[in-house]
Amino acid sequence: MLYNFFEKNKLVTVFAPLVLYWIILFVATTLPAQQLPKTGVSDKIEHFLGYFLLTFLLSNTLFFQNKNKMFKKFPILVALLIVAFYGMIDEVHQYFIPGRFCDFYDWTADVTGAFAAGVIYFLVKKYFQSVKVGQKTSLES
Repeated sequence: MLYNFFEKNKLVTVFAPLVLYWIILFVATTLPAQQLPKTGVSDKIEHFLGYFLLTFLLSNTLFFQNKNKMFKKFPILVALLIVAFYGMIDEVHQYFIPGRFCDFYDWTADVTGAFAAGVIYFLVKKYFQSVKVGQKTSLES
């Protein structure tokens, strides 16, 4: 049921959230250090959470797209590779932003957040697939 909703409303429920979030993330990583809002949490937590959400949204988008069969079959793995590479490029990009640094440990937090999102996405997807199968079997009997 939820799958059908996402499938029928891909633009609003799948594609738009990813594009909007990725733009917000890019803008946030492009701001000079003095313009960043103070959150009161470690920057490593911010990196973890930022890339967690990016990977979750990207995995979902790759799963619901229908143009590339490999991306659809392995959405989490592809998302992890894309996000790890993007995180590395983003860290290099921050080297050129006033007050920002290219930090290996920030990238490690990015990749750790991406990996955690991959695990959570896998579990959520598996749960909803089991519910969908359970609904089919209960209707068949």
